[in-house]
Amino acid sequence: MLTSKILFAHNPDLSNIIISKTDSGQIILQINSSLTAFQQEVIYLNGEGAYQSPEDFQNLVLNHFNATFSIIVNERDTLQFKNPKVFLGHETKLVAEIIGLPETVTTIHLKNELFKDVHNNQSVIIFLLDNFPKKKYTLNKTNTHQIVIELKDGKWNELEIENTDSYFKYLEYAAIPAIVLLLFYVVRKRKNISA
Repeated sequence: MLTSKILFAHNPDLSNIIISKTDSGQIILQINSSLTAFQQEVIYLNGEGAYQSPEDFQNLVLNHFNATFSIIVNERDTLQFKNPKVFLGHETKLVAEIIGLPETVTTIHLKNELFKDVHNNQSVIIFLLDNFPKKKYTLNKTNTHQIVIELKDGKWNELEIENTDSYFKYLEYAAIPAIVLLLFYVVRKRKNISA
């Protein structure tokens, strides 16, 4: 346990996501990673000098979290995060209460792009809730930083995620020559009209 704590505290490409329940019944989300990982992502997105104080930094982290982290259960219920807070340290934590978790959960779609710009990043997801998967799942570039799992016949199964990202990249490359040809045609047409 101590080794894994030291590893997460100093390795910017590793993080973990823990979803658990308190004694009082609150469902808690906790994201742990090194301070360096959070800093790299904030600076990458906002530039050097984007924050002047720890509070500025925490606000930038929370804004990024709200834009890049989501959990959808049963294909329709988007969970909300109440009172998210960032606790700074070598191992930095983002903690929030999860609101809206239904009694019965049959599918989970979890997406975490909080560290997607950190080279070789991986997030390990651990569910510490009754009737949730006991298996650890890893998010990385290969699975586009997301998992979709489904409860079937009493077992949790990981479903394939369509990688629409790659389709858009090819579309982009195909669109560039088409736009150039269209501009060439318009310019040529105008020259012919004015001549």
